[in-house]
Amino acid sequence: MDRKTCSHGALSPCSDAPTERDSYSVVAKHYACFVLASALAILISFAVSTFAESRTTRLNEKAFAYAHELITQGHVVLDKKNEWRGHHPSAQQENSFIRDHGFAEYEKWHLGIDAAHAQNSKARYKFPFGDFKNIHRCALVAVKGRAHQYGYSDIENAAERLLEMMERHK
Repeated sequence: MDRKTCSHGALSPCSDAPTERDSYSVVAKHYACFVLASALAILISFAVSTFAESRTTRLNEKAFAYAHELITQGHVVLDKKNEWRGHHPSAQQENSFIRDHGFAEYEKWHLGIDAAHAQNSKARYKFPFGDFKNIHRCALVAVKGRAHQYGYSDIENAAERLLEMMERHK
């Protein structure tokens, strides 16, 4: 057995009991973990805020102008809130419309454009507001709510302006 001098100066067998030095080592390890976790949290926060700033969906100005034109011409359905689910065109109707009229016309029925997707893909066009014949009040209410939820203030404001136009043209 090894013999070492104890803190009080006597010779005694070496023990495995933690020393003051070991306590500092444990504290240092915990501090290092804390610093690493803090740095990771900062990096994640930065990534999330960068993602929010780099969103690729923006207001479709052509669709806004087209919606304004539809309202002026009276192509409006003044339905109630929460009815859009029943009035929204099905995927089959959307595909038929694209086949018959092309993506340039399909684009006009969506207040949002997501530049991250290919120009001739349905994924590019967001926030639909009509059934390819009329603009629906319930669709604009849904667009406004969803745009607000995801922070697309330009699209939210456009939907609000179109709803106000609909109210004036009753």
